[in-house]
Amino acid sequence: MGLAPGQTGIVSAADADKEYTIESFHYLAVDGKDVGSQAEVNDKSKNAIKVTMVLPKQNSEGDWLAYGFTSRKTIQAFIEKDKLRLQNEGKLMGSGTCCTDFYEYKNKGGQYIYWRDGFTNLPSSWNDRISSLSTASPNSSYSTTLWEHTSYQGYGRGVFFRHSDWWGITANLASDWNNETSAIEIN
Repeated sequence: MGLAPGQTGIVSAADADKEYTIESFHYLAVDGKDVGSQAEVNDKSKNAIKVTMVLPKQNSEGDWLAYGFTSRKTIQAFIEKDKLRLQNEGKLMGSGTCCTDFYEYKNKGGQYIYWRDGFTNLPSSWNDRISSLSTASPNSSYSTTLWEHTSYQGYGRGVFFRHSDWWGITANLASDWNNETSAIEIN
């Protein structure tokens, strides 16, 4: 992992004008079970949700649509099933870079690091420094997860980006995730 000049994916004109700052979530499901209302999530599951899978769509209030998971184990089970579903659909994926790029500033600004696959605790020079990201191509890998803590500290909360949803889009992290990432995982 090292610093290098920035690389960009192909972004349509419509995407280029829209800001993708991840602020608040509207959960559609938790651990694969449909959620009846936002109040239901807040009352029963808010503190239990450890990993949030963000979809690149918003509701009318501006909340990002998301799936919640109560553990790293439940997100891993979802990933395995979803990989099979995408393969069976024969979904044509775009081509592009092999790595997810992580930037120190919003909108892919400042220095960046990249990661190809697997899990890593960030080096001290990058701990709590990430403000935006651009995912790898879905041809290269399935997803990117940002973890609040290192593996030694039990991972903490996570935010999850499926590459087939986020390829070609820069995700800016909201204030509660900006400069909070201590580990990254690419599957």
